[in-house]
Amino acid sequence: MQVGLVTRMEAELVEAAQQQAAMCRVFGNSKRVLIVWALAGRERERPVSEIAATIGASLQNTSQHLHAMKTAGILTSRRDGQTIYYRLARNEFLDACGLIAQAKKELNHDDNGTNRNQSGPYR
Repeated sequence: MQVGLVTRMEAELVEAAQQQAAMCRVFGNSKRVLIVWALAGRERERPVSEIAATIGASLQNTSQHLHAMKTAGILTSRRDGQTIYYRLARNEFLDACGLIAQAKKELNHDDNGTNRNQSGPYR
């Protein structure tokens, strides 16, 4: 009986790991991480044109990224006339990006507390 429980738990863990990996793949492009930062804050929504200007990408490229992120459940959108506004579906996505940035920042410090990598927005 214990074997069945372990097998079921393992199957659930495998499924959860697969779902998490799929979600992480969405963040495999730096423009998508920039989109998360651009939409940071409570009740923060922005139109596609403003997001594109903020992340330094074309409207077409930005729209493709936004579509992928919305399909993955990271973003939601609403239409007002011809303008589409996007926002984070959950602020936990911003928190997750912040945790990764913090972990990266801490990895860049050696034992003496000096920063080995001064480049990037997280220094």
